[in-house]
Amino acid sequence: MIARAPQPHQLSSGALALLVHAGFFALLFFGVNWRATEPPGMVVDLWSDVPAQPQPARASPPPPPPPEPAPIKKVEPKPAPPAPSSKTDIALKDKKRKEDKPKPEPAKPNKQEQRKQEQLKQDQARQAEALRQQLALNELARLAQVRQAAAHQTVVGEYSERIRGKIRQKLNRALCGDGNPQLIFDIALLPTGQIRGRPVLRKSSGIPACDKAVEDAILLSEPLPVPTQPEIFAYFRDLNLNFKPNE
Repeated sequence: MIARAPQPHQLSSGALALLVHAGFFALLFFGVNWRATEPPGMVVDLWSDVPAQPQPARASPPPPPPPEPAPIKKVEPKPAPPAPSSKTDIALKDKKRKEDKPKPEPAKPNKQEQRKQEQLKQDQARQAEALRQQLALNELARLAQVRQAAAHQTVVGEYSERIRGKIRQKLNRALCGDGNPQLIFDIALLPTGQIRGRPVLRKSSGIPACDKAVEDAILLSEPLPVPTQPEIFAYFRDLNLNFKPNE
């Protein structure tokens, strides 16, 4: 290989680098010795740069006012429930104890008591049956009375009409006019049909001659026909006779 000769600019660069290194070592050496021999009380500050002028501080905006605190609600403490009295606690405990206590099973009746109970039930059944029969008899009797009363009314109606017919036979109708007059007489009768006393006029026909003619016809009709059965004659003992002469 052929060695190239060093260029001039390469030599100058190397020399310059060697010179810089030599200066750096000399500066270190002398700097150390100078700081060691620095008189006391003297302080030298080295400034690499001139200190910058302080800039005027910008006025910062005032901080916003703090928010108003929310009103604090006053919470009223709830009153504690009154503690039950000792007497109440004791009563409740006694009641609970009685409820929890098992109830005794009812004693089974013996044979004698069972016979008494059965006899009592039989007596009650007989009494109920007797009462039912009595009510049935009472109802039958009531129905019989109703039927009998209806039959009596039929007989009473028949004899009342027979009495009116006999009186009309004795009456002078010409004295009562052509209208439809109505009279009411109270007549007291004997079981034989005879009249006790005189008939009593309760309602007039408005025609005095007619009233007198009807009264005379009643007296002329004696004895009036009356039923022979005492229970039916009772309706005729004090007879209220409604009479229409022109019927």
